[in-house]
Amino acid sequence: MPPASSACLRTGLLMLIACLHSAAAVDRVVIIKVDGVPERLIERYAEESAGPGREGRSRLPWIQHVFGKNGTWLENFYVRGLSLSAPSWSLLDTGRHLEIRGNAEYDRYTLRVWDYLNFFPFYVGYALSRRVDMPGVELLDQHGVPLLIDRFPYPQRYQSFQLLQRGVRWTTLESSLRSKFTSRPLKDLFDEWQTGFAMSSSISEQMERELMRKLKDPRVRYLDYFSGEFDHVAHLTPDRVAQLHTLQSIDALVGRVWSAIASSPLPDTTALVVVSDHGMNTEEGVYSQGYNLVDWFTSAAGGAHHVITNRHPMTEFKLKGIDPFVSEVITPSQESAYLAGESGQYPTVVLDLDGNERASIGLRNNTLNLLQILLEQLTRKRLPGNVRRAAIDAFFEILGRERPAWTRNVAALEEELRALRARIEMQQKRAGAEPSQWTREQRDLGLDKDARRQANRLEAWKAEDRAYSEYASTISRLLALDPSDFDPGKFKIEEVIPRRSLGEPNSIHALQNYVVGPGPDGLLVAANGNLDMEKSFRTLDYFSAIGALSVRNNVQKAVSPHPVDFIAVPVKDGIWLRGSEDRQALVFTRHNAAGRLELRYMPVSHLKQDAAGELHYDCPDWSAGFPLELLEDPLLDVPPAEREAWLGEWHEELDWLRAVYRTKYSNGIIGLAEELLSDPAPSPYLERKRRLRRADLLVFASDHWNFNVRGFNPGGNHGSLLRVSTHSVLLISGGKDTGIPRGLRVATPYDSLSFVPTILALMGKPEPALPGPVIAELLATGH
Repeated sequence: MPPASSACLRTGLLMLIACLHSAAAVDRVVIIKVDGVPERLIERYAEESAGPGREGRSRLPWIQHVFGKNGTWLENFYVRGLSLSAPSWSLLDTGRHLEIRGNAEYDRYTLRVWDYLNFFPFYVGYALSRRVDMPGVELLDQHGVPLLIDRFPYPQRYQSFQLLQRGVRWTTLESSLRSKFTSRPLKDLFDEWQTGFAMSSSISEQMERELMRKLKDPRVRYLDYFSGEFDHVAHLTPDRVAQLHTLQSIDALVGRVWSAIASSPLPDTTALVVVSDHGMNTEEGVYSQGYNLVDWFTSAAGGAHHVITNRHPMTEFKLKGIDPFVSEVITPSQESAYLAGESGQYPTVVLDLDGNERASIGLRNNTLNLLQILLEQLTRKRLPGNVRRAAIDAFFEILGRERPAWTRNVAALEEELRALRARIEMQQKRAGAEPSQWTREQRDLGLDKDARRQANRLEAWKAEDRAYSEYASTISRLLALDPSDFDPGKFKIEEVIPRRSLGEPNSIHALQNYVVGPGPDGLLVAANGNLDMEKSFRTLDYFSAIGALSVRNNVQKAVSPHPVDFIAVPVKDGIWLRGSEDRQALVFTRHNAAGRLELRYMPVSHLKQDAAGELHYDCPDWSAGFPLELLEDPLLDVPPAEREAWLGEWHEELDWLRAVYRTKYSNGIIGLAEELLSDPAPSPYLERKRRLRRADLLVFASDHWNFNVRGFNPGGNHGSLLRVSTHSVLLISGGKDTGIPRGLRVATPYDSLSFVPTILALMGKPEPALPGPVIAELLATGH
């Protein structure tokens, strides 16, 4: 079927849903967003008896009553992508494929950080009229990706504090602060100041009060409430009682909201939804163990890099370690081979460790390393004549190999920046035409915030123009160097090697032959008079080095001594998964005639990439232990005798999901494609910015390991593809006129791309362009 016919069929099905929906109506939706809550624990405690004397009563009575008996319960709802908060909520809030792929992302050219989880700079920026939305919302707006809340006019919506937040409700902060500080004795406040204020409870209480007030207003049609309580507690402790207490707190909230809906003006047409962004790898009696990748990368064994993170490592037992406004921390290496004392100007690794069970790693372009080492040797060392000549020849040979591609890239960037400057000029005129004062009516419509968004976008574009122009100018000066009049004394290294920049992404070949410094004997000349490239530089194969990491002091039987499970990187037409030299896999991707993504899995070993970009690998026989462990998983829904053939054949994502959702890594093969691959962005400039936010390496932690260097969470973590971390919660119930089935248990697997289209379909507003399928079982009865 051609793509056009597929689109027509999809549109027709959604129109049919809309027609069937006329018999039922969801006029209002209330969404309780519970960060990190696993479906398995909700299931366990909802079915579990409350204890002696309370037989027959659930430990989560309201959830059991509202959703178990009077609503629809999805037993198999999963994160699509990694089980990280920022990207997971972006999928749930947009219904679109990922633009946000980590909790923090770095621009490779400029090292600008997109710190999606840091509220504090956002609040202060809002107060100073510099910000309107959280960083994630700003990025989605740049790509033209609307949120679910954007489908509702400004006066019809209430949004609580959350990661993808539009605006700040200062009344919420003001009221919670007043409650916190004016209703308590001074001595109690002083005692609490010494141990740290716990502000979250007062803000949550104020958000709930506001939610209840908004429920009384029939004009408000979208309301949400965000709770991060369980995620916070489960990171800290695997204790059953502590975790159950937080779930019972959520259960009580469900009861209060359900009761408030019953007495609201729209009880019969209101839908109540509970949804979580991911699960949590937490297990009683097992403590999550941490491995410090920052220390490893700054060590000689890890390459002696200066490392950037978005938070202070936990070793920083200083006041600066609790600074809430920090989004960039540089940890210098004390063993740097050629950048000693240059950590502020030349950091060479960026790490996103939030998400804990995975690390996104970006390394400086390997060619820039080579060129800078050679320049440093030529300008600061007294090299013998033959070595100097060989070093200059090597410098220009290396630069010559990159010159065509880098020249094209700089030319394209400069063309994109010229187009950006034209948009800046138009945006300047638009911003200048906005009123300087706003009436109460205009503020009630959110027009003042829309104007501030336009002004903020203007300033962001100007900053990008300056930063990218500086990078392009530096690379242009490097490319303009000529061997005929080359004199390292005529320029400074920082004039031709961009500061605070990682440069272009690294290939697999570069990461397998990554230069971390001069060789132990400095630059050496081979017998033919050329620079001996093997002996002159110290290199690391980062795939082998990271994969071989191990510890000797592991005391938990349930935890492996090897903190790294496998590494994932994109390759042409697919993804390479590396567990070890002998246990690797290639996940191939293509689009079929209907435009839908298809995947197939092939075990490989000893994969190498040559300098020309070609992959070379062995094709071993199938056996256990390859990444994702699909062949041997007893819960793979493919007969054992057919598994090798089935895994090696092309299948659409839906077929993969139905086969793998109960396995150890659940829908991980789909999540990897979502995380590492994407369709082209709307413009070359946006595509460039997206590419620059991508990491070189995606490293997954072994079960019960984490990389959260800020504080290794002993209770549990998330971020991986493990089913325990990707299995989420979706519960839906509604008034008698909503048509939402009662007592329905849906066993069919769905992922987070189905959330927005299903909510819109329930409300009679289906959108054919959204990629995820609606939850058919939910709409089959009464619609």
